[in-house]
Amino acid sequence: MSASSWTRVFQECLERPGPSQLVRAAVSFDFRHVMGGLPIVGPLVAILQTARRYPDFLARLARTATDWRPPLDFRGRISRRKADGGEGRIDMKQGGVVPVASLARFHALANGITISATLDRLSAAAEVGGLDRETAESLREAFTIICDIRLQRHAACIRAGLPPDNFVDPEALPPLERTTLREAFHVVARAQKQLGRFVPLGL
Repeated sequence: MSASSWTRVFQECLERPGPSQLVRAAVSFDFRHVMGGLPIVGPLVAILQTARRYPDFLARLARTATDWRPPLDFRGRISRRKADGGEGRIDMKQGGVVPVASLARFHALANGITISATLDRLSAAAEVGGLDRETAESLREAFTIICDIRLQRHAACIRAGLPPDNFVDPEALPPLERTTLREAFHVVARAQKQLGRFVPLGL
C-alpha cells in the first residue's frame, strides 16, 4: 500500500479497534525495518507511540492477549484433553508462543514502546516500569523454553522427512523438561490473569 494508506490503517486500528482492526494490528504493528531507506518508518512509529492514549484499543488488545490459553487443566497440569494437535499433543505455537507474544505486544504498546521483538519488548516494558521485573524475566524465560521445545519438534520432523509442525506430546518429553514446560505455562497463565484489570466485563 501507499504510505498514506499505511498511516490510515494504523490510525484506524487505534481509533476503531474492531475485530478486523485488531487482527491487522497484531500483524502490522510488529513490522520491522530490515534495511535501506524507508521514510514511512518514522510516521508509523509515531502513531504506535500514541497507542497508550486509546483505552478502548488497549482494553481490546488485552483481551486478545488472553484469548489463547496455555494447555493447563484445573489442577495446573499440562492438559492433553485441551490439545489441538490430535493424539494428545499440544500446540506449542497457539498454547505458548502466541500468548507470550501477545502479552509482550500489549505491554509494549501500553507503555509507548515501539520495538517489535518479543523478548526486547518484555525487557523494555520492565525498564520503563510498565511491567514488574520478575514477571518480565519469567516471561522471557518461559518464551525461551517454549521456543526451544518447539524448535526441537521442528528438527525432529525434518529428520523424519516430515513437514515441521508445532505439536508436541508432553508425555514423550523427559521428566525434567516436561516439568519445566509446565512451569513455563504457569508463568504465562499468571501473566494473563494480571491483565484482567484491563479487560472490561462483557467486551
